[in-house]
Amino acid sequence: MIIFITYLFNWLAFLILLFVLCLLLLWMWSNIRAKVPFVGIPNSVLPDIEEALALKEGSVVYDLGCGDARVLFYLAKNNPKLKYIGIENSPFPFVIASVLSLWNKKINNINVEIIKKDFFDVDLSNATHIFTYLYPNIMDDLLPKFDKELKTGTRIVSASFHFTGKREIALIDLKRGKYQLGKLLYVYEF
Repeated sequence: MIIFITYLFNWLAFLILLFVLCLLLLWMWSNIRAKVPFVGIPNSVLPDIEEALALKEGSVVYDLGCGDARVLFYLAKNNPKLKYIGIENSPFPFVIASVLSLWNKKINNINVEIIKKDFFDVDLSNATHIFTYLYPNIMDDLLPKFDKELKTGTRIVSASFHFTGKREIALIDLKRGKYQLGKLLYVYEF
């Protein structure tokens, strides 16, 4: 019996190690392939993001490069009747967001749709609100797409990075430390 338990324990340890190794490889591959590395927005700024988005009845919220979709899950928990769509192209964060989406749908009755695509290839014409946490060069690359596809009044909130060719309607200082991520929110209306 002791030999069987030892044998079972060794197999279990091997499977756990194999699973962790697969996750590590998926994470490394995602970072090599992605235009933007996966860096989650700090949870402490989620209430500020919600306030800056100024959601209302009938809102359709997109998170471009949603990562683990923590922004969308937070918003959906507080505003469950709205529509939430996360777009993620990188495999590792997509897997995390998809698993969390299934979990939240079953356990918390929170519905967030996660799409595995490049956000440049997704039609955003039904968006009323967009959240981004992307590098400045990608923000500037998105500007022509936004000008072409977004309805008048669509609100965009960007953490840390702004458009160089468009003026924000509000700049929110999140009063975070010098070396902390997510210090500013840039708010735009199209």
